Amino acid sequence: MSAILIRGLSPAVRRQLKKLASGENLSLNQAVIQLLKTALEIKEEKQVEECRRREVFERVDKLRAELHARYGTFDDSAKLIRELRDRRYK
Repeated sequence: MSAILIRGLSPAVRRQLKKLASGENLSLNQAVIQLLKTALEIKEEKQVEECRRREVFERVDKLRAELHARYGTFDDSAKLIRELRDRRYK
């Protein structure tokens, strides 16, 4: 097993860790290991989610470019809608 020495840990953080460990009926070492594992899992999940999000945006951008190449750009429909509405109420 590897060991890590943590320097500069504030007394407040140490108290929080001890309180957490006590509440979970764990040793301080076990509580820190559990916290590190959980933090790493969360970090990894966020990285996977960010990667998926980037892939989705890339697909959307590609689709948008394909649609633009195929159909070009469209005029603002608000003007047409106003004209049709105005004709209907005259």
